[in-house]
Amino acid sequence: MRILREGALPVATDENLHTIYEFQKMMAASVVSFPEPDVSNCGGITPWLKVAHMAEAFNLLPVTTHGVHELHVHLLAAIPNASYLEAHGFGLEAFIHEPVGIEDGFATAPDRLRHGVEFNWHALEAYRV
Repeated sequence: MRILREGALPVATDENLHTIYEFQKMMAASVVSFPEPDVSNCGGITPWLKVAHMAEAFNLLPVTTHGVHELHVHLLAAIPNASYLEAHGFGLEAFIHEPVGIEDGFATAPDRLRHGVEFNWHALEAYRV
């Protein structure tokens, strides 16, 4: 992990970057402490994992997330340089079978096949147009 100079604060950023090349520029410029890729912005699971591995190569050990915590909990569990899961309270758990459980400040990745997010289509029916 990079050593911060005295008085410096760690910076988590990048949730609005869209390509691995944008992440690479931020990391190479040493302007980020916690890369924060968002699987819904950066092109999906494969680019997200590439960013996490790139962060490890740049000695940016802590990778955090932004949004879509139902998917990010799995991605963080799959990398050695995971830090924080950003969980949003949008109420989506009402429309997902077995939403991510967060207890005492800790989230556990569900032990299901694939990403584990299964929509409750019956609950969503009321919103059909």
